Amino acid sequence: MLNFIQDLLHIFYPRSYTLANGKKVREKFNTAPYITILLIALIIYCMQLAGVDFSILRERGKNFWDMLGRMLPPNWKYYDTMKKPMLDTINMSLLGSVFGCAVALPVSFYLSSNFRLNKVYLATHRVLLSLLRTLPTMIIACYFRMVLGMGALVGTIAISIFSYTICVKMMYEYIETVDMGPYEALLSTGASRPKCMLRAIWPQVKGYYISTVLYCFESNVKSAAILGYVGAGGIGQIISGRLNLRRYADLGLVLIFMTATIVILEGIARFARRKLVR
Repeated sequence: MLNFIQDLLHIFYPRSYTLANGKKVREKFNTAPYITILLIALIIYCMQLAGVDFSILRERGKNFWDMLGRMLPPNWKYYDTMKKPMLDTINMSLLGSVFGCAVALPVSFYLSSNFRLNKVYLATHRVLLSLLRTLPTMIIACYFRMVLGMGALVGTIAISIFSYTICVKMMYEYIETVDMGPYEALLSTGASRPKCMLRAIWPQVKGYYISTVLYCFESNVKSAAILGYVGAGGIGQIISGRLNLRRYADLGLVLIFMTATIVILEGIARFARRKLVR
């Protein structure tokens, strides 16, 4: 017990050693225990501030299994009704990812600081991107629903904007790390700046760009399933309606097909990434 207490104290207080030549050395001060204690205290404080009570989880956790039991067996007759919203969700994700990332590609070149373009444009556009990234996709969809009404178009636009902000940030940060030697060599021959970007920079970032597009698509399939709650179309609208009507058997079928669809699409995206990104 005494040895355990001594080891515990040495975590906070560095040990001193005497070498064979008589010189005394001291261990480097370790800040990790103090940071750990501070983080634990901060977590406890945040839990109390937010009113997190795990006793509720213990008391009502059984309701999760009750609802899961009501979803099984699923109502297979509901498949014809949910088929079109599921396709709308996939279409929204695909079109939004393609449109957003397509616009993001040329913009990301001009937002890269290593091309030494207009600093005012660069700074203002990066600030606007930061502001847009702070807005969740659902908030963007709510705004366009008020402007355009309900429908899949709202979800497609919201996903496009989200994909644009993510793809631009990831791309211009990656472009700033590429080898600029080929670009400067082509520029010295008198070639135009866009042509130099296409010939010297694009081959270096092509694989990363394709990987980013596929990543956005994978993420957007999951996001699109939630957008139906705000009237943006897709399978989320079906989920919301089934929950409100307490049709748990229908909801069980929707969740099974949505999970299977996401797993299949992620598998296809991984396969495409291995084949295209080389």
